Amino acid sequence: MNRSDEPTQPGPAAQPAGRVRVRVISMEDGMTLRQLLGRRLGLGVTRASDLIRAGGVYIGNVRTCIPTLRVREGERVTIYANAASAEPLAPESLVVVHRDEHCIIVDKPHGVPAAATREGSRGAVSQALVHLLARDGVLRPYVGLVHALEPGAAGLALFTARGQDRSSFLPKFSELDMLRVYRARLSGHVEKDMSCETPLVKTSAGVRLARPEDREVVAARTEFRPLAAGDGATLVEVELRRGPTEQISLHAQALERPIIGRAAAGEVLELACVRLAFTHPLTGVAVDVRAEPPPWADPGAIEPGSPVNAVGSLPARSVRAAMPWLAPALALGLRRRVDRAG
Repeated sequence: MNRSDEPTQPGPAAQPAGRVRVRVISMEDGMTLRQLLGRRLGLGVTRASDLIRAGGVYIGNVRTCIPTLRVREGERVTIYANAASAEPLAPESLVVVHRDEHCIIVDKPHGVPAAATREGSRGAVSQALVHLLARDGVLRPYVGLVHALEPGAAGLALFTARGQDRSSFLPKFSELDMLRVYRARLSGHVEKDMSCETPLVKTSAGVRLARPEDREVVAARTEFRPLAAGDGATLVEVELRRGPTEQISLHAQALERPIIGRAAAGEVLELACVRLAFTHPLTGVAVDVRAEPPPWADPGAIEPGSPVNAVGSLPARSVRAAMPWLAPALALGLRRRVDRAG
């Protein structure tokens, strides 16, 4: 079961050995999808069905989770063979900190995808929520992740939730002026507040820093406020409103102070969303939810005076000073279409 109102959350590129692409030929026209996988990959009915239900199979660019769906000649089928190896996330394991008839906020642990990745949907919070809603009697539930949160990161993740009898209202939440507070541990020492204003570019694979040749960019600004330093790192706090969560990691990297850890599933990235505050777009009610920070995000747990990273300290600065090509572009308003974000 995999029903989602949001686009697939970007994930790391698949290894060639884990991805197979086939084109349906005339003699396969009308076969069920699981029969096709059996013929092309040598899988039994049970294993083929499990792989499909795990969200590892696409027809064209559309993920399908129905093993009995019939394929047609000429269709391209993409198979991520490792999708079924992911452990499912039990709905009862979810830490739900807010729930109403339109949205659910979950305190996500490190290492767990918030939403389906390109390679599969099993083990994601979104899939567990679908099962939770179905168990609670919601007919054909759909969920939508409002702001992406890397699998390795932790903290508050906001989802819209609905049944098949209601149309999607995900855009109403996505367009909100919402206060999102994050904590992160950056490599090296940060003495004072620092900021980065490098524009971003949205691609099919996610978000990246803009390059001089990019024509359509998104203005972005991230301010990092140091809370404590020690053990070669600095704990900082970041507030975002409209920008994508990914800009925190991207701007930290641009300032040569990357976030400690790894963003992939099963890993720990020392980034956590600790507060969400917004006015509910459908009820007008004020929602203000806070999460208990992970141990690494507690300023009191960092020993002052611990040695800092050999890269040294970084005083207050803007990335504009480190990227000469960017300054004139910003002065001219980029002379391109810029959508304001964050």
